[in-house]
Amino acid sequence: MAALSGKTAKIRTTSVLGTSATDNAATITTGAGTGNSSIQMDATGRRHWDRSATATPTLWLNSTLVGATEYTVNPVQGIFALNNSRTATGTYTIDCIFLTNTYMAGGQSWELDWDTDMYDTTSFATASTGVTQWRTFIPGLSGGSVTISKLSSTGGTTGPLVYDHMNLQSDVIVELITDGANHYEAYGFYNSLGVTADIDALTVDSIDITIDGDLYFSTA
Repeated sequence: MAALSGKTAKIRTTSVLGTSATDNAATITTGAGTGNSSIQMDATGRRHWDRSATATPTLWLNSTLVGATEYTVNPVQGIFALNNSRTATGTYTIDCIFLTNTYMAGGQSWELDWDTDMYDTTSFATASTGVTQWRTFIPGLSGGSVTISKLSSTGGTTGPLVYDHMNLQSDVIVELITDGANHYEAYGFYNSLGVTADIDALTVDSIDITIDGDLYFSTA
């Protein structure tokens, strides 16, 4: 295992508004072992999809619409996870509204916290001479948050991009990169923006994001 230096880290976030795109080429991947296949958008710059109800992505095979009951959409990575096995026969295409993904300028640190609630199931012993000694648990809900520190700057349509998202209460896909091959990605909401300005120091932003939904990891 090779250690990583923080100097290779990066942050990418998506735009407020998306771009409609049709007939995007896609590739089917056979599931490992007994797993089902998945279909992913070929164009890496179009894999982050608007997930709003009016922007539902659709999958086509040889220009015929594939029924929505046949897959689960992963809008963070541009994937249709199929609910049953399919062959690679035919040409798959995708219609979607994709979000532009750009590197966050001025980023100096990011921190990802991911946890799972643990519920205490410890109970009295059931034998007449029994004594409960060890606690037992079952896992519950999972969630996470992201904290970012960056140099303050402009870059949005009416102000800094974070301000635009918070002002519209729109969601964002955040991509946290440790190096060129390791990415953590998730949908989330900006829930806090703090701006600190000192006369003898750089103006910095402190940003908090609450993850909304699944957290994904990839090496692509």
